[in-house]
Amino acid sequence: MAAGDVASGQAWDEFCRRLSELGREIVGDDFPAAEQDRVEGFRHLANQVACWLTYAVGQSNPAVPVFFRHNNLTYRWGGPNVDQNARRAVIDGNATYRISGVMHACTDFILQVKSGSMHTGNPRVDAEVRAGDLGIGPGDSFELVLSATKQPGNWVPITPTSEVVHIRDYYFDWQPVEPAAFVIERLDTFGQPGSAVTSADVSGLLSEATKQIEGSVRYWNRYQNERRVQQPLNTFTSPSTVAAGVQDVLYSDSYIHLDPGQALVFAFDPRAARYWDAQLYSRAWYEPLDFVTRTTSLNHELAGVDADGLVRIVVCGEDPGVTHWLDNEGRDEVLATIRFFGASAGPVVDAQVVDLGDLMTVLPADTPRCAPDARAAQRERRQRHVAWRSRD
Repeated sequence: MAAGDVASGQAWDEFCRRLSELGREIVGDDFPAAEQDRVEGFRHLANQVACWLTYAVGQSNPAVPVFFRHNNLTYRWGGPNVDQNARRAVIDGNATYRISGVMHACTDFILQVKSGSMHTGNPRVDAEVRAGDLGIGPGDSFELVLSATKQPGNWVPITPTSEVVHIRDYYFDWQPVEPAAFVIERLDTFGQPGSAVTSADVSGLLSEATKQIEGSVRYWNRYQNERRVQQPLNTFTSPSTVAAGVQDVLYSDSYIHLDPGQALVFAFDPRAARYWDAQLYSRAWYEPLDFVTRTTSLNHELAGVDADGLVRIVVCGEDPGVTHWLDNEGRDEVLATIRFFGASAGPVVDAQVVDLGDLMTVLPADTPRCAPDARAAQRERRQRHVAWRSRD
């Protein structure tokens, strides 16, 4: 979008035209065709417009950086981890920045410096650090400096092509307590006045929003379609890293397809990992299922280990009466992702489909049960935690 087209309205017309074309695209052959998928698809499109236009307008100036919280209760895309908050800020790879804050109840955070991103092309992780490796834990204050030249204290290197700092802060115990606070400041331009908005600024933000919206909708649909044909249904992939994902995490995925009255039981040995979590996503739009009012995710804090050292989890659409249940909302197909943190090699994940009536024949006799009042308490815990984690 040319800077000279802003004042005439042509740049805005181009922005709206491309959004309209994207709306027509998601009812085409390359996207899911079921009516409910399309209903969710247009909600997803509106969500991406809101997300990336907000990002481009308010959080795209590397001279005055501001953290943008994404993949929260409002913005959802790209299979986010629901045990975390996620935030990003645009940076200049030739500048110097300070990130400071307080952990409060945060278990851990992972900070990445990136050039590019998965859904807009040429992704690269330039640096990755973990709070725990820096000796930062719950309740601690912290400070990190990002620059091209080494600094004393907690230093994170950046390169001339670095353009985004991305932080994921984790809350595995799902308690209604204070989340972490993060502040980013550019140090080498303190005290300098900003400039008035220009046509180039506006054309740039419209171009950035368009690139992010189109990239997100198209990339993640293609990503799911390609991965689905590479793995038999109801089996889990060997745990592995993802190119632009968290390098401290090994991911294992399964496209779970169940008929009414069926359940999938999967099991793994968690001892090789520092943390683990398992979560469900919509097949069509790679959004997390309802993790606030339903038990669509579990982790090492919320689930126990059987006497033989294995974790066993049941996936189905109706409450099976066991504690370790992931609710697929009655969908015929979902994507399940297990993340293994800090594991040099991920465990094999075994899975089998069973009739619900036969479920207890494949689970250990001491499998913990969950009565309706206990299930309601699980949901209440989730709702109260998310209310605190997403607070203003």
